[in-house]
Amino acid sequence: MQVETGEGDPGALRSPSAEASMRARWRALVLTDPVARLVRNAAFANVDDRRFDLRQLALAAVDIAVASMGFARQVTLGELLESIADLAVRMAPAAPREACAEAARWVVKGLLNDAEGQRAFVYAFTGEDGRREEFAFKLLQLQDSADGAIVQASPQAVMLYLSGLDLDVDDAEAAFSVVLRRQLRDRRFEAAGRTAAQAERVSVAMAASLTDLMEATRRDVRAVDWSVDVPRRLERAREHVESRVAEDAEVLNHVAAGIDTETDAAVRQASGELVETLRRIRQVHLDLAARVGTAHTVFIQAQLSQVFARPVHLRLLDPERELFHPVLRLPDADALPVIEAFGDRVLGLRVPRLLHLDGLVDTLLAPPRAAEPEDFDPERPGETEGVDLQSYPPSVIAEATRVLRAAGAAPVPLSSLVSGVDPGGPDAADAIELILLSALWAYAPDAAADTETAEDDGGLTALVGALAVERGDDVIDTPAAWGDDLLVRFTREETR
Repeated sequence: MQVETGEGDPGALRSPSAEASMRARWRALVLTDPVARLVRNAAFANVDDRRFDLRQLALAAVDIAVASMGFARQVTLGELLESIADLAVRMAPAAPREACAEAARWVVKGLLNDAEGQRAFVYAFTGEDGRREEFAFKLLQLQDSADGAIVQASPQAVMLYLSGLDLDVDDAEAAFSVVLRRQLRDRRFEAAGRTAAQAERVSVAMAASLTDLMEATRRDVRAVDWSVDVPRRLERAREHVESRVAEDAEVLNHVAAGIDTETDAAVRQASGELVETLRRIRQVHLDLAARVGTAHTVFIQAQLSQVFARPVHLRLLDPERELFHPVLRLPDADALPVIEAFGDRVLGLRVPRLLHLDGLVDTLLAPPRAAEPEDFDPERPGETEGVDLQSYPPSVIAEATRVLRAAGAAPVPLSSLVSGVDPGGPDAADAIELILLSALWAYAPDAAADTETAEDDGGLTALVGALAVERGDDVIDTPAAWGDDLLVRFTREETR
């Protein structure tokens, strides 16, 4: 590696080869930042990152999403959460199931960037000239399907699935094939098993990338270059499959033949596991060949279905930021049409009830209904004998009497009398209420009041009769009463 010393700073060492790959290595590093972010913020979601290995759960979620894209049916959101929760249970057997499920939900939300409305992760790369370039990518994203919301892995997630290496899948699988052949020739079956597992991941990644290409075509033909790029990629995939299927069969037969002559039990077990891995790789290649064969049909069907289709705005609405918050800031007159339009769309089409002709004729010819008198059950008062209508206890009456007797012959504002009640007393609220009612009763007594109710009221009637109340010029403003203040005098003799 060539190392140069910068002219401006003699102590600075520069590596031309490192600088040439800086952008690619920066991107490979950035792909892991969403995983690191969800680990850092786990404490805010009450997820114990010391109990659960959140990094391993995140990689497992990416593995499941990428691997399912190589098959006919992709994994749904519920299935992915269930699988990650099962892995969390195996990590912490003593943890409650709900805690494991919460850890799985937190990991999947972080990979979907749920905190930002499932938008793309955006990072800025600053070049040597000071210009900032944005690098946006997604790891997992949701798509609607007949089975519900399915989880789809992005090309960046596929690269994360391949251990974060920026490699071409054809070159990577060819390299694994050379290493596998050499390991088989040296009879290193355990190492060959690990190499075959890596080769299987590369094969699944190629199938996933082709699946992503077909899904993008079904959504919008214009999003994919079917004139140059896609035919070239399909041709490469076709050549790759033809060479790999033949080589898979050759390697599989070689390993299977060696098992019969091997006497070491450990070697036989490793060879058997290697055979199972090679068979899975061969099946992935056969599925990939089937997808390559049907790719042109998918393009033709998508083109026919979309050529006369109405253009659709695919950007999803963020109800919280783009609808609810702006509407709440609008005046009532401006917000009402928006709310009505949104409510009509949410409730869907409402068809009025239709009248059938046969039922309408019967209804018109039916005789009028006679109104039947309804049975009226008048409400009867309950028994009042033996019921104590006085609801104030003696302690409240005594406190109100003490305050009212303090008025004297000189007029005292009612607000001053109310403030004379001890606010810390247990009956302060009831005493204030009784003082206010007594003053109001003395100011405007009920002429038709029944004097017989004053027999056993604790002297309250006599107290009210000794009050002289008139309207004042000030204002009373208390939690119990507000308005014009009253002037209260205690005449010490019953005047009413």
